[in-house]
Amino acid sequence: MPNRKMIALRTLELSYHPLLEQVIKDDYYPLTKQTQLSCLSDQEISRLLEQITLPVICHPTLPSQYYLLAPATDFLFLKQCSHAMTQQVQLNIYPLDEAEAIIETLSFIHPCLQHGLLITSLQNISKRYKLAKKHQLSPPTKKKMAVIADTSPTAIRH
Repeated sequence: MPNRKMIALRTLELSYHPLLEQVIKDDYYPLTKQTQLSCLSDQEISRLLEQITLPVICHPTLPSQYYLLAPATDFLFLKQCSHAMTQQVQLNIYPLDEAEAIIETLSFIHPCLQHGLLITSLQNISKRYKLAKKHQLSPPTKKKMAVIADTSPTAIRH
């Protein structure tokens, strides 16, 4: 069972675990566009960061540093926002001897599960948008969601 800890982003010293670094070195992620970041409000950035828990181990020789045990693209994306540096993030700190098992689960099993669940994500967003409008809620505009998703507003339909 990992220990949980909240830490200020401005003090977080984080790098990929050497094994994870080797496993993900050929991963491809599209470059983040400034427009994707700039359309997020400080409050949205805070809410998104509150949902992130980073799986880590303590660096074996540098006690103030952590090794990340999973790709954290959403975290690294949000960390680019200046407001993010005023926030905290939650860490799950695992024992050193569990690092390889955690890397395996979070680098292979979790993405396979996510792939199956995310295939229809834009369709689900569209359905949620319509239902929110129906119930007189104020969802983000399709244009804003499209910018964040790096797609066109017409892609958010079902």
